[in-house]
Amino acid sequence: MPRLFCIRCGARLRHVRGAGRARRVRGCQKCGWIDWDNPAPTASVLVLRRGRVLLVRRAVAPARGAWDAPGGFIERGETAERAALRELREELRADVRLERVIGIFPDMYGPERRPSLNIYFLGRLKRDVALHPGDDVSEFGWFPLDAVPRGLAFSNTRAALRQLKRDLGAR
Repeated sequence: MPRLFCIRCGARLRHVRGAGRARRVRGCQKCGWIDWDNPAPTASVLVLRRGRVLLVRRAVAPARGAWDAPGGFIERGETAERAALRELREELRADVRLERVIGIFPDMYGPERRPSLNIYFLGRLKRDVALHPGDDVSEFGWFPLDAVPRGLAFSNTRAALRQLKRDLGAR
C-alpha cells in the first residue's frame, strides 16, 4: 500500500515525475520530499547439511506459522554477509560459514506489500551443534531439497530454493 502523506510535513502525496526519471513516484508538492518506494534489503541463508536444507517456522507476522529460510532485514551500516550471520545467531543460535551468494530475488513484503530485495547465501554449519529457536522462530526442520514444505512464507524463498537446486544439479 503506497504512502498517502508526506513523512516530513504531513501533506498529501501526489504522483510526480521523479527527478528526471521516466517512472512516476509519489511526492510532496509542499516540501519536495519524494517517496521512491525503493526495496528494503534482506539477507537469508540456505544452510545445507547432508543434502537437506534448514528451514524455520515463523513465530511472528507476517506469515506466522509458515516455513521460511533463516534471515531478515539488513540493518543500517551492516553488510549483507554480517546480517545473514547475525540472523542465524538470533533465530537459531547457530554459527555458519557462508560459501557464496545463491542469488538476489525481488519480492513484496507484508500486508503493506512493500518492495524487498532478498539476498540469499549458501551456508554450512561451522560445527554439528544443537540448534535452539529464538523468539521469532517456533521450530526448525531439515528438509530434502525435493521435499520442502508447501506454503512457504515468501515467494523469494521458493525462488532461492529453485536456484539452489539448479546450481547443485549442474555440478
